[in-house]
Amino acid sequence: MVSAFCVLFLNFFVECSGVLFTSSIHDSVALIPPEKCVLVPVSDVCIRASYIHDLLIDPVSLVRDHNIKEKLVEQGVSVQSYNGDLLYEPWEIFDESGHAFTTFDPFWNTCLHMQMKTYSPIPPCQLILAQGKVEKHSIEQLGLEDELEKSSNSSLGRSWSPGWSKSDKALAEFIENYLLHYSGNRLNLGGDSTSLLSPYIHFGELSVRKVFQLARTKQILWTHEGNIIGEESATLFLRAIGFREYSRYLCFSFPFTLERPLLGNLKFFPWNNDPSNFKAWRQGRTGYPLVDAGMRELWATGWIHNKMRVIVSSFAVKMLLIPWKWGMKYFWDTLLDADLESDILGWQYISGSLPDGHKLERLDDPEVLGRKYDPAGEYIRQWLPELARMPAEWIHHPWDAPLTVLTASGVELGQNYPKPIIDIDLAREQLTQAIFKMWETEAATKASSSQDRQVVDENEKLLIPKVFLKDKVPRGATSANDQTVPILQNLKSDDPPNKRQKCTAEEDRKPDKSRNRSDHTEVSCIDQEDCSTAESSSKRQCSSTSSFSVP
Repeated sequence: MVSAFCVLFLNFFVECSGVLFTSSIHDSVALIPPEKCVLVPVSDVCIRASYIHDLLIDPVSLVRDHNIKEKLVEQGVSVQSYNGDLLYEPWEIFDESGHAFTTFDPFWNTCLHMQMKTYSPIPPCQLILAQGKVEKHSIEQLGLEDELEKSSNSSLGRSWSPGWSKSDKALAEFIENYLLHYSGNRLNLGGDSTSLLSPYIHFGELSVRKVFQLARTKQILWTHEGNIIGEESATLFLRAIGFREYSRYLCFSFPFTLERPLLGNLKFFPWNNDPSNFKAWRQGRTGYPLVDAGMRELWATGWIHNKMRVIVSSFAVKMLLIPWKWGMKYFWDTLLDADLESDILGWQYISGSLPDGHKLERLDDPEVLGRKYDPAGEYIRQWLPELARMPAEWIHHPWDAPLTVLTASGVELGQNYPKPIIDIDLAREQLTQAIFKMWETEAATKASSSQDRQVVDENEKLLIPKVFLKDKVPRGATSANDQTVPILQNLKSDDPPNKRQKCTAEEDRKPDKSRNRSDHTEVSCIDQEDCSTAESSSKRQCSSTSSFSVP
C-alpha cells in the first residue's frame, strides 16, 4: 500500500512540464525546464538531475547514495550533497565526554541549545541538453500498483493530495489554526488533532527546517505574549520533530538498531511466531474494538494517530507476543509516512528496548485505553460498522454486554464480530512467563560466555556499545562540495574483534552489497504527535548474518 502514495506523487509529477530539483535547504522546490536538462543513463535508468541535495544518514541510504554518486561522477555529472533531511548532523551532537546519547531528553536539550547552520540558496545550474530521445512511460506501464490493491488504493487518493502547493497549504493551515490548541487536542483519535504533515515531510514536499522554524517562531511569539497554552503546544510539537531527529541519530550512531534492539536483552525473548495471530491483528479481527478500529483505519487510509500506533503495536508485542520486527515490517507496508528510523525507534520503545522506553512488563488493557481516549466510542463506530449501534457503556468490551444489548445492536460475537483473541489476564500471565524465561536465558548465556569479562561502566551492563562522535575523521567524498560523513570507528559490541573487523573491511570494499531495503510511536513520558517519515526494512550489513522474514 505504501506504493499508492508514490503513485499519487508520480501522477502529480508526470503532469509537470519540468524536472524535479529538490532542495530542502531552500524550503522550496524548483522545476528546471526540460530544455535545460541533461539525461544521464545509469544502469538503464535515466537520471534527470545535476545535484543530489538531501543526504540521508541511515546505513542503507549512505551505501545507496555513495553508489549513485560514484555512477554520476563516472558520467561526468557534478554531485553536491547537503543536510536537507535533518535540523542537525548526527555527528555534531554528543555528550560532555564526546559519546553518543542513548536517551531522548538530554539529546533534544542539547539540540535546542545549538546554533542551527544557515544555507544560502543555490541557483539551479545550467544543464546541457542531452542528445537522443527518452521514451515516456505512464504510471501503469511502470507497474508500481498491484491489481489487487487498486480498490484500496483508490481510497488513499481521496484521503491525500500530493503536491508542494497542497503541502504548503496544509502546513500554513496547521500553524495558523491548529497549533495553538495542539497540547489539548493531540490525544484525540479523530479529527484534525495532529498536523498530518508526516507524509509530506517524508516525500520531500515539506522541509523539516521550515516546519521547525514556523513552529519555533510561534513558540517565541506566544512566550512573549504570556500565552501559556500556545507555548506548551508549540513546545510539544517541536518535541515531536525532535523524536524524528532522535530516530535518525540513533540509527546513525548505532547502525545495528536496524536489525536488533539497542538494549541486548530482547535477543533472548521467546516470541510467539504465530501467523494466525499476526493475521488477526493485521486485519483488525482481534476482538478488542479499539485495536481493531486502529488497524482498519491504517489499511483504509495509510495513516493512524500516533497514540493508536502505540496502542496497536503494544497489543501486538505484549498481548500476542508477536516479534516487533514483524509489526515494524507491516507498518512499512501500509503507512504512507512509513519511516525506517522512526518506526525502529517506536517499536523498540514499545518493546522495552530503549533505556527511556516502555517497561517490557507494562501491559495496558485496551478496554481501559478505549474508555480513556474514545469515551463515547465515536472512533470505534467510524471504523467498525458492525459495532455502530453498540451503546457507549459496552462498546469497549462487547463480550461483557448482556445478550439483549447484543441482539438490539445487531452484534453476534464470533459471527459478525470476533470474540477476544486472548483474555487480558492470560496475556499478562504469558508475558510475565516470557520475561522470566528471557531473564533466565540471558543469565545462563552471560554466565557461560563472560567469565573473563569485567563490566566497565553502566552502558556495558545495558549492553549498549559506546560510540565516540567528537572529532571524528570524515568519510572521503566523491566531490569537493560533497557533504562529509564520519566513519564510526570505536563502536564497542559483544562481537569478537576479528569478526567485526572482517565485516567492516568487507563493507568498505563492497559498499554496494552491504544490504538492501525491503514503523512511529511515542518515545517518552509525554505523548507526542506522529513524526514518521521513511525508508524501508533491511538486511544486515554483514554477510554472515541472516535477515528476518515475515509470514
